[in-house]
Amino acid sequence: MTIGSIPPVVQIVGYSDTGKTTLLSRLVRHLTQEGWQVGAIKHHVGELEIDQRGKDSWYHREAGADPVAITAANQTALIIPRSLGLAELLPLFRGLDLVLVEGFKRAPYPKLVMLRESAHLSQLKELSNVWGVVSSHPLTPGSLPVYQREDIEGIVHLLKERVLQDTR
Repeated sequence: MTIGSIPPVVQIVGYSDTGKTTLLSRLVRHLTQEGWQVGAIKHHVGELEIDQRGKDSWYHREAGADPVAITAANQTALIIPRSLGLAELLPLFRGLDLVLVEGFKRAPYPKLVMLRESAHLSQLKELSNVWGVVSSHPLTPGSLPVYQREDIEGIVHLLKERVLQDTR
């Protein structure tokens, strides 16, 4: 999975509770069913504890190991005891067709912005590289295309047109 170049990145950004996770999950499901290899990165604004106190990997980390990996028959986790930026994470996704990122709204990658109401249109002025708006309400964001939250086919078409066409 580490062979090849860093794949195209598309971000899903927006305020809390706008449906970002649901949209990203539906896009991943749709694209992987078509045979695309898609990775996902979620930016969590709070603190995160994936390891469990008293477990062997927790003892390794507490002793100063950095990073710590734990692997089992069904999955592997790499624990790095500091926050990584998107640029530091993307090399881990080499060889995939696409990485969908939830959050990191200040990053320079193409974005789909989830908006719940017209009052949130001002958020578009704060963001760079916006490809479109996704909403379940009628909005008029100027020249940007607007996709309904349920229009997975339309959003997948955009992704194929813009980033997936030359990757396999």
